[in-house]
Order: sequence, then structure tokens, then C-alpha cells
Amino acid sequence: MDPSTPQLPANYRVILDVVKEYGAGRHATAQEVFMRARELRPGIGFTTVHRGLARLHELGHVLKLDITGEGSAMYEPATEAHAHFRCTDCGAVTDVDYAFNAATRAELESRHGLAIRSESITFTGLCRTCSSRESGTPLPS
Repeated sequence: MDPSTPQLPANYRVILDVVKEYGAGRHATAQEVFMRARELRPGIGFTTVHRGLARLHELGHVLKLDITGEGSAMYEPATEAHAHFRCTDCGAVTDVDYAFNAATRAELESRHGLAIRSESITFTGLCRTCSSRESGTPLPS
């Protein structure tokens, strides 16, 4: 575990290690995290993993993605701000290098009287492969 990570209960450290093992850009469901955590710590239960993911999200160690069209939330290591793209054909979820800039956030807060704490942006449409298949245009090499 990263020495900069504050003291966490042993089960939560295992959960965080599993999410980090998936790596940035890979999105795991709680079930997938549970299956891997159970390999590393056989006595761990699904409820513990679910609570651990929620707490790690609250602490800012894990990003939780609630993406329309997905059966359950997905998790990834906390990284730089970015958006997500979900293909409406194949269901793939990928990272997109995009985030609101500070000026846009400040303008939204001012205009609507808000105090924005986080953002979650998800684009939907067809991924490159599905778009190419639909249009009949081959993908560039």
C-alpha cells in the first residue's frame, strides 16, 4: 500500500489495493472487486467490500461511476479529473480526457447559487469500433 494513504482497516486496504490493481481507466464493479479481494483475503464478505468501496469513495481514494445503462456502479482509482464514454451498442466504458475548467465551474456556481464539490460527466454514443461497423467504414490502421 502507498505510504501516503492514511491508516485504513485491513479489509479496506485490501479493497483499495484491488481497485488500484485494476488501474486507471479500468472500471470494476463491486462484484469484480469482491471476487478479487476474496482471493487475497478469503474471509472477506461482499457487504464489507460494498461498505469499503463507499468509504474509500468518501475519502477520495476511489472514484464511483454511476453510469446510465450499467447494471451497477463501477469503481476506479482516484486520478486526475476526467469524463467517461459509454458505448450504447457494445456497452464499453472508457475514459475521456475532458473536465470542466475552473472558470466554467465558478460560472455555474455563481449563476445557480451552488457549491460544486465534484463532477461526473458521461458521454454516450457509439465507440470507434461500433461506429465503424455501423457506417461500414473500416477503422484506420
